[in-house]
Amino acid sequence: MKLDDAKFASMGGGLHITSGPAAIYWNPKDAAKGNYTVSASFTQTKAPMHPEAYGLFIGGSNLSDSTQSYVYFLTRGDGKYLINHRAGNDVHKIVDWTDTDVTNKQDAAGKATNDLAIRVTADSVNFIANGKPVKGFSKAEMHGFAADGQTGIRVNHNLDVHVDKFQVKSGK
Repeated sequence: MKLDDAKFASMGGGLHITSGPAAIYWNPKDAAKGNYTVSASFTQTKAPMHPEAYGLFIGGSNLSDSTQSYVYFLTRGDGKYLINHRAGNDVHKIVDWTDTDVTNKQDAAGKATNDLAIRVTADSVNFIANGKPVKGFSKAEMHGFAADGQTGIRVNHNLDVHVDKFQVKSGK
């Protein structure tokens, strides 16, 4: 992704992103291991041309090269969610696009706000939307995908999203 393809603006305590191609964004200080929770509030400010998604990732490694690896949890304007693992150019489907009652769908203007979190404990990884569980797995069910590593956000193609309250907290 070229810098020219995306626009970033600091707004309040958050960041406003107008994306070009799908991309991940991270700060090296937000790497985590052990028990932790990564969370953020996402507001899609207008409807995209096609269903596109935004969310969080964990377990990131080698993010700047062709061997990148991370697990991501996304939602989109129709209220569906997805959990995948990216490994280089390969994508492993953990949970394909699935309806849920806990994410907010976009309104007539295309706006939707969802608070997303991924909670990692010694033996599980839990995916949470708006304070309610969406899906959880034992670490054994994650098929060896790493939970320790870089955390950050993922914003798919051509979205206008405000991200607020991004944080990584140690502990359960």
